[in-house]
Amino acid sequence: MIAPDISEMRTLLPILNEIDEPSLSRLDRSEWFRPSAAQARRLEAAADRMDVYLMAYRVNCRAGVGDGLCNLIAVAELDAAKLGEIASLEKACPDAAIVAYERPIRRRH
Repeated sequence: MIAPDISEMRTLLPILNEIDEPSLSRLDRSEWFRPSAAQARRLEAAADRMDVYLMAYRVNCRAGVGDGLCNLIAVAELDAAKLGEIASLEKACPDAAIVAYERPIRRRH
Protein backbone atom coordinates (compact mmCIF):
# COMPACT_ATOMS: atom_id res chain seq x y z
CA MET A 1 0.00 0.00 0.00
CA ILE A 2 1.21 3.49 -0.81
CA ALA A 3 1.56 5.76 2.21
CA PRO A 4 -0.96 8.60 2.27
CA ASP A 5 0.03 12.07 1.10
CA ILE A 6 1.17 14.18 4.08
CA SER A 7 -0.49 17.42 2.97
CA GLU A 8 -3.85 15.73 2.46
CA MET A 9 -3.56 13.89 5.77
CA ARG A 10 -2.71 17.15 7.61
CA THR A 11 -6.03 18.54 6.38
CA LEU A 12 -7.99 15.48 7.51
CA LEU A 13 -6.12 14.83 10.78
CA PRO A 14 -5.09 18.11 12.47
CA ILE A 15 -2.79 16.35 14.97
CA LEU A 16 -0.28 16.03 12.13
CA ASN A 17 0.03 19.83 12.01
CA GLU A 18 1.51 19.66 15.52
CA ILE A 19 4.43 17.45 14.47
CA ASP A 20 7.57 19.04 13.05
CA GLU A 21 8.56 18.14 9.48
CA PRO A 22 11.71 16.11 10.33
CA SER A 23 9.81 13.97 12.86
CA LEU A 24 6.82 13.60 10.57
CA SER A 25 8.98 12.47 7.66
CA ARG A 26 10.40 9.62 9.78
CA LEU A 27 7.00 8.23 10.76
CA ASP A 28 5.59 5.11 9.12
CA ARG A 29 2.46 6.38 7.34
CA SER A 30 1.30 2.99 6.11
CA GLU A 31 -0.80 2.48 9.24
CA TRP A 32 -2.70 5.78 8.95
CA PHE A 33 -6.41 5.64 8.12
CA ARG A 34 -7.60 8.21 5.59
CA PRO A 35 -10.97 9.41 6.85
CA SER A 36 -13.59 10.86 4.53
CA ALA A 37 -14.23 14.58 4.90
CA ALA A 38 -17.33 13.85 7.03
CA GLN A 39 -15.41 11.40 9.24
CA ALA A 40 -12.59 13.95 9.62
CA ARG A 41 -15.08 16.62 10.75
CA ARG A 42 -16.57 14.20 13.29
CA LEU A 43 -13.11 13.30 14.61
CA GLU A 44 -12.11 16.94 14.93
CA ALA A 45 -15.33 17.87 16.74
CA ALA A 46 -14.89 14.96 19.16
CA ALA A 47 -11.24 15.90 19.74
CA ASP A 48 -12.28 19.46 20.59
CA ARG A 49 -14.97 18.24 23.01
CA MET A 50 -12.52 15.88 24.74
CA ASP A 51 -9.62 18.39 24.65
CA VAL A 52 -7.30 15.86 23.01
CA TYR A 53 -5.91 15.20 19.55
CA LEU A 54 -7.29 12.18 17.74
CA MET A 55 -5.47 10.04 15.22
CA ALA A 56 -7.07 7.37 13.04
CA TYR A 57 -5.16 4.20 12.21
CA ARG A 58 -6.06 1.33 9.93
CA VAL A 59 -7.44 -1.58 11.94
CA ASN A 60 -4.97 -4.45 12.47
CA CYS A 61 -2.03 -2.53 11.04
CA ARG A 62 1.16 -1.70 12.91
CA ALA A 63 4.00 0.68 12.18
CA GLY A 64 7.56 -0.51 12.08
CA VAL A 65 9.13 -0.65 15.53
CA GLY A 66 9.93 2.88 16.71
CA ASP A 67 8.34 4.50 13.68
CA GLY A 68 4.81 5.12 14.98
CA LEU A 69 3.29 8.31 16.35
CA CYS A 70 2.78 6.60 19.75
CA ASN A 71 6.54 6.37 20.11
CA LEU A 72 6.93 10.10 19.50
CA ILE A 73 4.17 11.74 21.57
CA ALA A 74 2.23 10.93 24.74
CA VAL A 75 -1.19 9.31 24.58
CA ALA A 76 -4.00 10.90 26.58
CA GLU A 77 -5.49 9.37 29.70
CA LEU A 78 -9.23 9.04 29.18
CA ASP A 79 -12.08 8.57 31.61
CA ALA A 80 -14.97 6.17 30.93
CA ALA A 81 -17.07 8.82 29.15
CA LYS A 82 -14.25 9.68 26.75
CA LEU A 83 -13.50 6.00 26.14
CA GLY A 84 -17.18 5.59 25.27
CA GLU A 85 -16.96 8.44 22.80
CA ILE A 86 -13.90 6.83 21.18
CA ALA A 87 -15.84 3.54 20.90
CA SER A 88 -18.71 5.44 19.23
CA LEU A 89 -16.28 7.00 16.76
CA GLU A 90 -14.83 3.60 15.94
CA LYS A 91 -18.33 2.28 15.21
CA ALA A 92 -18.81 5.18 12.79
CA CYS A 93 -15.41 4.43 11.21
CA PRO A 94 -15.30 0.60 11.38
CA ASP A 95 -12.02 0.37 9.43
CA ALA A 96 -10.25 2.71 11.87
CA ALA A 97 -8.78 2.44 15.34
CA ILE A 98 -8.85 5.84 17.07
CA VAL A 99 -6.09 6.90 19.47
CA ALA A 100 -6.22 10.00 21.67
CA TYR A 101 -3.09 12.04 22.31
CA GLU A 102 -2.51 14.77 24.88
CA ARG A 103 -3.40 18.33 23.96
CA PRO A 104 -1.10 20.19 23.90
CA ILE A 105 1.27 17.65 22.38
CA ARG A 106 3.90 16.32 24.75
CA ARG A 107 6.92 14.52 23.35
CA ARG A 108 7.72 11.18 24.91
CA HIS A 109 11.48 11.62 24.68
